[in-house]
Amino acid sequence: MSDALSLEISAELNWLFEESLDLSTVTDNARLQYDQALDDGTSAGQADKLWHATRSVGAGSNDDLDLSALTQSIHGSTVTIAFAKIRAIMIVNTATTAGETLVLDSSVANAFTAAFHSSATSKLQIPADSPLMLVNKVDGWAVTDGSADILRISNAGSGTVSYKIVIAGTSA
Repeated sequence: MSDALSLEISAELNWLFEESLDLSTVTDNARLQYDQALDDGTSAGQADKLWHATRSVGAGSNDDLDLSALTQSIHGSTVTIAFAKIRAIMIVNTATTAGETLVLDSSVANAFTAAFHSSATSKLQIPADSPLMLVNKVDGWAVTDGSADILRISNAGSGTVSYKIVIAGTSA
């Protein structure tokens, strides 16, 4: 049995900024867009593994994802996905209440710190009703089983926060 992965990564900001003056209106209307495809494989610019889920983190708790052993149910069977490199991570904090912020925290033992420039104290916040997308299309971020493979998502808030996550990468 074989599989194939085709992945489209897209992010876009469109804006219209207008300033009314006495005799005219100045307009700034533009778009910044990133739109790239990853073909199936393990070479630069490719991905052959994908994991996705909807998860929850209790107040004051952590959700530690082992990037070397993520499990997922597919067609009634449980499969384990082990990443060697991460090409993209997208997390959407689905909470709608201000202050229900999730934090990517690299201060856990065996932390996946590659996306944090190898810092063991780095953190990234994902505020309520907001996305975070990290992409390393060409090189990918290395995952090292047993020493650099835990992606920690923390919730320092007072309520349970749900989020959606997709991770794409390679098996080699």
